[in-house]
Amino acid sequence: MRSAIALMLTVTVLTIGAAGPALAVAPSVETIVIDTTFSPPQLSAACGFAVSRHVAGSLRVRTFFDAGGDFQRELDTYNLTETLTANGASLIGRTSQVIVVDSRSDGGYTIAFTGTDFRLPVPGSGISFGIVGRFVLLISADNDVIDVLQDVGDARSDVVAICAALSPGG
Repeated sequence: MRSAIALMLTVTVLTIGAAGPALAVAPSVETIVIDTTFSPPQLSAACGFAVSRHVAGSLRVRTFFDAGGDFQRELDTYNLTETLTANGASLIGRTSQVIVVDSRSDGGYTIAFTGTDFRLPVPGSGISFGIVGRFVLLISADNDVIDVLQDVGDARSDVVAICAALSPGG
C-alpha cells in the first residue's frame, strides 16, 4: 500500500513539475548598451577644473509576468565601467549592481538595490567614492516612498583625493 501511494505521489509530482514550465510566461529580456560622456558639474566645480566622466557597459532588464500577463517582478543588472578624466589623468571605477522590483498584493512594490555603485579607487587613497551594500524601499501603489526597509553598506565620497589625483601633475 505504501509503495502504491509513493508511486502515485511520484507520478503526480513529476506531472506537475513537467507542466509547470509550460504554464509559466517567459520573461521579457532587454539589453541596453550604455556609452555616454558628460561633465559632472559638482565635481568640476569642487576640483576647479573641467572633469569628464565616461560611462560604458550594459543594463539587462528582465521583466517577469504571471500566467495572466500581470507584472510580478523586474530584475535589472548593471555592469558599467566609469572613467573620470582631467588634465591627462584618469581614474576608473566600476558599477556592478542588481536592482529587483517586486510587486505586492496591495498594488505597491519594493525596490532592492544590491551591489556596487561607482566604486572609484584612487591610488594612495583607496576607495574614494561610491557605494556598496543593499538598499530596499517600500513604494505605495501611488508611487510614494512609504519606508526604507533596509540600508546597509559602505558609502565613500573623498572629493579632495579625486581632485588631487586628477589635478595637473597629480
